[in-house]
Amino acid sequence: MATTAAAVSNAVSVFMVFSCWKANFLLLWKNTGRNSPRDLMLFFDGLCNKGIKLEITWLEDLIELDAARNFSVAAAARNITQPAFSRRIRALENWVGTQLIDRSAYPVKLTQAGEIVLENARTLSKEIYRLRDECLDLSSPGADTLSVSAMHSIVLSIYPEYALNLQRLIGPFATRMTATDYYDCLESLSLGRCELAICYAHILGPKIQSSGQFQTQVLMKDSLVLVTTPDLAEDMEAALAAPSSGETLPLVSYSSGCFLGKMQEVLTKHYNARGLGFHTVFENSMSEAVKRMILVGAGIGWLPESVIKDELKHGVLSVLTGSAAELELDVALMRKHAAGSPLMERIWDLAVAGAVSAE
Repeated sequence: MATTAAAVSNAVSVFMVFSCWKANFLLLWKNTGRNSPRDLMLFFDGLCNKGIKLEITWLEDLIELDAARNFSVAAAARNITQPAFSRRIRALENWVGTQLIDRSAYPVKLTQAGEIVLENARTLSKEIYRLRDECLDLSSPGADTLSVSAMHSIVLSIYPEYALNLQRLIGPFATRMTATDYYDCLESLSLGRCELAICYAHILGPKIQSSGQFQTQVLMKDSLVLVTTPDLAEDMEAALAAPSSGETLPLVSYSSGCFLGKMQEVLTKHYNARGLGFHTVFENSMSEAVKRMILVGAGIGWLPESVIKDELKHGVLSVLTGSAAELELDVALMRKHAAGSPLMERIWDLAVAGAVSAE
């Protein structure tokens, strides 16, 4: 009953935030020099009566743009195209009724009205997701719950052992896990949808992690190695060592837009410079799908070592070692700079101290 009351209380809090939005638009209207505060109230109510709805994604877009100060970078972080991202920012400006972004500046910056909307957008976004989490917690009363976003490969191959090692030190807790791609992990963390994110990282990878809005702690190293089935290994090793003119090898490939796809591009360029090419026989953004295709003999491909521990142990996959290029990836635990829940803070302190193994 107490938990239900808390959730209802938070629902009231969200309603109050909406009310604060309306009040703050009075100040916004004054700062834009347009008519009177009463006119703004009529404008706001008119929008609602006409069915013009504010979407929370627009507010999240504004938060991301403020962090990135660049439309292209912010769009990539939101996992949409720049034109689509720009249209959503413009839709928010149309809803508010004034310009929120100074596009003439480089990097772009928020107008005075934009700063007012941004402040309220952060509060509203945080309250809405907190309300959702409070309601979800009703299903597991009495248990500490950690909300995490992680890349699919890490969820399947690294997090189970890491969580078990944590619980041995700090006691039982529940995990609300979202398995997703690299960019969605960072977006979820940025917008407060999760407390921690676990992603791969590399100096040659995307630079979003180094934008300054996150703290990062490396949990372990995970090599991205070139593998195939044992029956193909000898021929593939020979082709990698001494490529024939115009020869291409069958590649079980990652999609170009995902993190591992970008790392794969770095590695294939190494061979391209030596005259060896690849032809894609299968493409997917998930390492588990890539692994399955390699296991049936479709070709060669790069996989994180953590993903293929069992396959290497049982001899159903072979690492190409002779002339094969590989990269050592960081498995990075990330958080925002703001204070988190007691559970999250304990886990973070253990990570900083290096007291918990993820292997």
